[in-house]
Amino acid sequence: MIYTNFREIDKAGRIVISKDIRKHLNINAGDILHIEADDNCIFIRKAESKCVFCNSLESLIEFQGKHICSSCLEKIKG
Repeated sequence: MIYTNFREIDKAGRIVISKDIRKHLNINAGDILHIEADDNCIFIRKAESKCVFCNSLESLIEFQGKHICSSCLEKIKG
């Protein structure tokens, strides 16, 4: 299913993503969105969880809202 909305940009440059789209994409308050633009389009997608230190996508552990891979966690432990 394709969801389509028309939204006005407010004075602060913000747009609202409708509840049905957020629910469909499992986007919640505090989630990070990846925003890209080319000459004619803006692309918004939910950012992938990556290690805050090395950007690895594997063996992630969440700690206080941040993701750390097991390899970096071992390095931190010493």
